[in-house]
Amino acid sequence: MTILSGKDVRPLLIERIEREIPKKDLQFYLFSDREDSSAFYYLRGVKKALERFSIPYEEDFLDRTDVKASLRRFERKAKESQTILARPLAIDNEKAFLDAINPDHDPDMTTERNVGRMLLGDMDYLPATAQSVLLILRHYHIELKGKKCLVIGRSRTIGLPLYALVSHENGLIVQVHSRIDPASIKKEARESDVIFLASGKRGLLSKEDLARKPFIIDCGFQDDGKGDLGFVPEEETISGYTPVPGGVGVLTSYCLVMNAIHLSKGK
Repeated sequence: MTILSGKDVRPLLIERIEREIPKKDLQFYLFSDREDSSAFYYLRGVKKALERFSIPYEEDFLDRTDVKASLRRFERKAKESQTILARPLAIDNEKAFLDAINPDHDPDMTTERNVGRMLLGDMDYLPATAQSVLLILRHYHIELKGKKCLVIGRSRTIGLPLYALVSHENGLIVQVHSRIDPASIKKEARESDVIFLASGKRGLLSKEDLARKPFIIDCGFQDDGKGDLGFVPEEETISGYTPVPGGVGVLTSYCLVMNAIHLSKGK
């Protein structure tokens, strides 16, 4: 059983960033709901990565008492800087914030233009988590071509990009989510060679649901600091897995920086 550690990949990614970072300064704008604990942990990692490369950033927060003023401020700042919108904002008009992001300043790759480019097969427009998954797969020489791949989750930033990634790598894709009948998910898992956990729900699968000794790529992060995998991996049941912490999440913030570098080149 192979532990697919993001920590082994991180030095290579850092080296690539240091080599490709543009001479002109990048600048980031980080926006979140102060009351969202998941946003706090997400942006904490982003800030550490930015500080490592001496990239300046401004942090801003949603004012729930005056959402319109927050949006006006967001629209102005999003025109100038690489923008990270920590979602969800738990407000009715979150889409207005998404629509205000300049596609050329969108390292999270959430704008409609960038999502469209990804779905048309340009993997340079993968959001950061999916980029992290791709780096791990390549580092450990895990081929998806001809393999049955199960993606559990359908979110705009993880599940959908993983679907695009598997398609690009010529894998056979089945995508399910937490609202699908659990028995159907378990059936697909028993027939899968690679399983991507990206639903935010723990315990959808047990080790008894695995028959092909799949690789498990855990993209989840729960409040207890663990991922979506609900059991202890064993040599008899899986070929390899990404630990949480220490797996996909280790690379995510650095992939945001890499995405920003790509966008700054005007491709």
